[in-house]
Amino acid sequence: MGIAKKDLLYVVIGWVLTIFSVVMLYRQGVTRSFFHQDDVIELSVIADWKGWSTLGHMNNEHLNITFWPLLRTQWILFGINYLPYLTLNIFFHLVVLVLIFLTTYRLTESVLWSSIPVWGMVINSNWFTVVWWITGQMFFLTTIFALITYCVILKIRDKPKTTWLYPLLYIVSVLPGLSWGIGLSWPTWPLLIFGINYINRRVNKIGSVLIAAQLTLIVIYVSLVGSNLGVHTDPKTWFSNPLAIISFVVVGISNTVVGRWLWPPENLEVRVLFLLIMLTLFVISKPWRKIMDRNIIFGLMVTIGSFTTFAIPRWRFGIGHAMANYYAYFPLPFLLIAVAVFLSKYNCSGWRRALLLSIFLIHIPLSWIGFESWARDWVVRPQQTRAYFQEIDSTLPGSCLNNRYLPEFIVPQNIWRIDFLWPVFKKDFDPFCIDK
Repeated sequence: MGIAKKDLLYVVIGWVLTIFSVVMLYRQGVTRSFFHQDDVIELSVIADWKGWSTLGHMNNEHLNITFWPLLRTQWILFGINYLPYLTLNIFFHLVVLVLIFLTTYRLTESVLWSSIPVWGMVINSNWFTVVWWITGQMFFLTTIFALITYCVILKIRDKPKTTWLYPLLYIVSVLPGLSWGIGLSWPTWPLLIFGINYINRRVNKIGSVLIAAQLTLIVIYVSLVGSNLGVHTDPKTWFSNPLAIISFVVVGISNTVVGRWLWPPENLEVRVLFLLIMLTLFVISKPWRKIMDRNIIFGLMVTIGSFTTFAIPRWRFGIGHAMANYYAYFPLPFLLIAVAVFLSKYNCSGWRRALLLSIFLIHIPLSWIGFESWARDWVVRPQQTRAYFQEIDSTLPGSCLNNRYLPEFIVPQNIWRIDFLWPVFKKDFDPFCIDK
């Protein structure tokens, strides 16, 4: 389907704002950001490469099997030059936006409704640091592989006899769990929606592949964790407080995935008000029960399921951790796709249609307001880190460095000293002569 003349203006404005947002994300990252605390730690680990066994290195409950070789390659090529890392992150973000558009277009066959989730995803004050943080590549990889999984499932539904799609589905549904911890349960969510014939009470071919993928992730996780169990990695400790887990999920979804999208600036009262209004409008909408289909339910399932996966090992951090910046990046594409499919079926017109489209367009500049208010304080530490890196990198042979703890703006706790960071700079001499 093409674009109706009445919708053309919305599409043009939306995509102009989208392109502007991507460009500004990059420009702002170049001028205001640098390696963050987690980036510095991971670069230090990857610089001290221990061979391919490093792929099994656990980062809390996360498996980083796809991320480690990617980061190692970047470090070899770019060193501590932040710009190319940021460029790759922008590219990954564009890939996510393209996959969102293509997936929604397959479901709606409408350029307008396929653009809606892209406009909702291009910028948000809740997760913009994913684009700026090098460790955000774990989020990108997980999201990209999960969206490809969704595309493959839709392709199989159209052409179920295409045999090569099934091994492809197995591979891409395993990869999210090998990229970031939230992907460890990923095969379960499409399994529950697309892999089970509930009428005949049997698992279909898609379901069989997804079950195999989920079992594979469990085996890999258990084999890599081994006896090195901690508060995040030990499954026996994960369900010790169900109420805390539920609270964590509710707060996380309502305040980040949904709340900060409806009202990006940091105003909890307005955010809750917006959320209640949207829920009320949804409930009183009479046709919504007839409109609901598997793709819409899938978006809701991924949102709840992914945040549950996040909450189970991390609820001990406290409820404030549920509102941590950037965790909304993974579930938001699937929720926005579900919303776009719902709106395309709702078939509203007149002022209702104009209002809905305007909400998505207004969201973009509104998110920039939230971005500015939140980022103003956040960018201080990366700039301090940039100056500190320049100072350490200027160390010459024969110089003497005191092997002191890394500054608090890099690591708040006295855990690592400069010698932990030193390999990142690729120097072929030891400057810690005072310590000898």
